[in-house]
Amino acid sequence: MFLRLALLLLQAGTVTQPATSGIPVQLGVTVSQDTVTVGQRFIAVLRVRAPRGATIDFPATVDSASANALTGMELIGKPVVAALSDSTSQTMSAAYRLAAWDVGLQRLALTDIVVRYNGQVGYVSLAGRGVFVKSVLPEDSALRVPKPARPVIGITGFNWRPLLLALLVLAALLGIWRIWIWYRNRRNAPLDPYDEAQEEFARIEAMQLVEAGEGERHATLMSDVMREYLARRIPEIERSLTSSELVAASGRIHSVASGLGELLWRTDLIKFARIGLAPGEATSLAAASRSIVEKVEDYILAEEEREKQEAKAA
Repeated sequence: MFLRLALLLLQAGTVTQPATSGIPVQLGVTVSQDTVTVGQRFIAVLRVRAPRGATIDFPATVDSASANALTGMELIGKPVVAALSDSTSQTMSAAYRLAAWDVGLQRLALTDIVVRYNGQVGYVSLAGRGVFVKSVLPEDSALRVPKPARPVIGITGFNWRPLLLALLVLAALLGIWRIWIWYRNRRNAPLDPYDEAQEEFARIEAMQLVEAGEGERHATLMSDVMREYLARRIPEIERSLTSSELVAASGRIHSVASGLGELLWRTDLIKFARIGLAPGEATSLAAASRSIVEKVEDYILAEEEREKQEAKAA
């Protein structure tokens, strides 16, 4: 690019054109291409020869009419200026990069060149300098067949009812599923030890084993419910303990379960020695098992309440 500019600066021819003040000036204009297309960039080189000692000022912008027009001549970047002087004259060249945005013969639209010499100021007009711009359209654009118009896009309203209905059904199914999970967890949740013991006592009594002549079975079943309750309610008591081990581990409730040892001894005789019981004795042992459960529950509840009060006081 710089080599091309240098060649154009050197090759720019000159013609005599006096400045408006009478200063002898020679102007030469060279365009890189005689014909350009719309928007194609080209280079215009201006060469001015004036008497030695003259000052030459090249235009830095296009004129206002072209600058404000959408299809006017456009100046791209700043001009490249070169100077050459000899014993009798002062020569300067300026290369401009331009682009034309309208067809036909278009003037360069550069403002006047200013020449100053011996207190005089002269202006060299570039109004008659231009370039031919050809169109980029086909020679006969009437032969072009435009594409058929696209059909009108039809915009229909969106029906929200099916979506809302589906959301309502989904919400209902989700609610039913949550209720089922809650019910299943509640049904499968273990009962409180005391409540479960009372249900078992009631179930065994409803079997009417004493009236059926199975008083021994009635007494042992009620005793087993008591043992299960104590294993769940008292941390020191385990289900695998023997009767003597259970009595030894029940020191915490000894004051409220004073008949526990005799009850366990009598039920062990029924289980392992197969002794018989009178109906009244079987009913008495069953009642003793139920009484121990109720007394132990009352004692533990009172103990837990006392611990809460002490914790609040602290």
